[in-house]
Amino acid sequence: MRAAGKAWISVVVLVAGIALLPGLLYLLGLTLVEGRPQPADRVPSGVAACTSEPRTGYQPMNPWRFIAQFFDKDVMKKKVPEVEREAFWIARRHLWRQPQQDMLRWHLSSTALTIWITRHWSTAQIADTARKEDFCRAWSKRRVPGGPMRK
Repeated sequence: MRAAGKAWISVVVLVAGIALLPGLLYLLGLTLVEGRPQPADRVPSGVAACTSEPRTGYQPMNPWRFIAQFFDKDVMKKKVPEVEREAFWIARRHLWRQPQQDMLRWHLSSTALTIWITRHWSTAQIADTARKEDFCRAWSKRRVPGGPMRK
């Protein structure tokens, strides 16, 4: 095989590896999680847990979009949608109930579980589970002046 052919194969393998990396990290993160959280057994309300933000038009997260956000300055300036914030809260609560892991595994499994929740639950299920987990009260305590986040 010629050197040029080997170089092209190397480039293709490298590009494929980079393209597959977010998905592979997502799958690895999910394998680190024991079980999956269950949505709340409530009648869906269809509104955010803490705000009246409508739940229509939300696109579930995926590993590639999550990584792409870090390279888009406009996305970085925008407010995180309530759906993603609530899904992250649910994922964290689920992981708190499991044996402790090192920081890298915690972040990887937390991100993977957040993506999984937005892909497998409806926005109403996310809102109702966040409400059941007392997300609103905990989040508002962090945001008020003089709350726990004050340093």
